[in-house]
Amino acid sequence: MAKIKLDGMSFYAHHGYYTHERTRGNNYMVDVTVETNIDGAALDDDLHQTINYEIIYRICSDIMEEPCKLIETVAFRIAHEIKKTFPKLKNIVVVLHKIKPELGGPVQSAQIIYKLK
Repeated sequence: MAKIKLDGMSFYAHHGYYTHERTRGNNYMVDVTVETNIDGAALDDDLHQTINYEIIYRICSDIMEEPCKLIETVAFRIAHEIKKTFPKLKNIVVVLHKIKPELGGPVQSAQIIYKLK
């Protein structure tokens, strides 16, 4: 078993509970970790026997383009779309960072960590 991780995917998107957040947009960062068996791919040096993380990036990018009120919804959708695309995955973890959210004081990010088994 191995973990494949995409770390620090950056997006500008229009998520947020308040209308002004969805109108103005914000910077987001997405990290995805998936757990899978890579033995066949490693032995045969064959991309078709592993998880093509380019596809994971495209899933994240497509879902980030769809405005949602909650980052929880975005993380949930990313995880479930990855699972739908790669049903043999054992564990999927999506960490969605909303960079410098407007909370009345300095905050580096608000995060949701969603785990799908």
